[in-house]
Amino acid sequence: MSDYISPPRTRVRRSAGPAPLVVAVFGLAAFLVGFVLFWGVGARVAGGGFDIGLPSLGNGGPKTEEVAKSLAAPVSYPVAARFDPLLYRDTHYVPVKGIYISSWIAGSPELFAKQVALVDRTELNAMVIDVKDATGYVSYDSNVALADELKLEEHRIKDVDALMATLREHDIYPIARIVCFNDKLLSAARPEWSVQSKNGGLWRDKKGVSYTNPYDRRVWEYLVQLAEDAVSRGFREIQFDYVRFPSDGKISDAVYPGRNGTPEDAIAEFLAFARQRLEARGAWLSADVFGLTVHVKDDMNIGQKIEKVARNVDIVSPMIYPSHYEAGSYNIENPNASPYETITNAMADSGRRLSGSGAIVRPWLQDFSLGGVTYGVEEVKAQIKAVEDQGYTEWILWDPSVKYVEEALRHE
Repeated sequence: MSDYISPPRTRVRRSAGPAPLVVAVFGLAAFLVGFVLFWGVGARVAGGGFDIGLPSLGNGGPKTEEVAKSLAAPVSYPVAARFDPLLYRDTHYVPVKGIYISSWIAGSPELFAKQVALVDRTELNAMVIDVKDATGYVSYDSNVALADELKLEEHRIKDVDALMATLREHDIYPIARIVCFNDKLLSAARPEWSVQSKNGGLWRDKKGVSYTNPYDRRVWEYLVQLAEDAVSRGFREIQFDYVRFPSDGKISDAVYPGRNGTPEDAIAEFLAFARQRLEARGAWLSADVFGLTVHVKDDMNIGQKIEKVARNVDIVSPMIYPSHYEAGSYNIENPNASPYETITNAMADSGRRLSGSGAIVRPWLQDFSLGGVTYGVEEVKAQIKAVEDQGYTEWILWDPSVKYVEEALRHE
């Protein structure tokens, strides 16, 4: 071993990381790069452009103010909530088991209360109420200018809003009945809108009743305005009755000014016109038709071609009263005395003729006596059973005197 001692030399100290100064420099650089990137992305999101330059700090330069305003501005959402009356209508449909109520009964608190109680006690859930009947009078104070101008209103229902409130309270489905072209009041006030006689003046049927002209669109407009007013009061369905050409009297003398096309097309076009307006308000449209329309192949010379009617309404209501069928119809000796058999055949016809039309079949059934046969519990029950045995769930009872056989109905 030598005693030689080497001269001192600088010792290199090994370390686990860079010197503090280097760390600080690199850290600052990373912070600045990150800050710039963060600012650029934030500006892009807020609606600004990407700018590699540093933003002004301090009291806020132009870029700071622009971003601040963008962030503070209210957000405008492109999709707004929208009420679809047609969708609402379709999802709230109620299969109807109803009765007819005249405007006189509807306008009498005492008599109307009895009918409401009948519905409450039984399977019934709907009322068809006269808004305009065969007299031509509108039954309450409407907002239809022409009805007021021509004095076509007779306020049998004093407070229609209270009436509708009662129906809502008892969960009764309200249907407004509007008689269409059988209207001696409007035809007298507006003879130029009416069926004319080839011998001069207004044409009249066997009972001396004049008709408005189903080709005249001014008549269409009046009827639809009445329907719209009824919907605005709370009626959920409009039922057009006498939606046809006249059937009784010397038809060969009838003249229709402005005639354009066949009667069946005129009726179909009127219904299409009304349906478009009523759908926009979320209301259903139904039409009453002669019972035989589901059996015969033509329009019965009144414009009621059943397939064309069905394509332009939501509900078809054939009036299949057994008393209205001639002896031998459906090979039944006395249809009036055989309500089950008569209604069974009529509903079978309805199913065949209206299948695929999209229209609901809801027949009128007989709760009145005519032609020497008394209709009571068994006769009314037989009709309801016939409808249900054919697979249908809806029907309406008709009695012009509004006196229904309660024992024929199921009780709740």
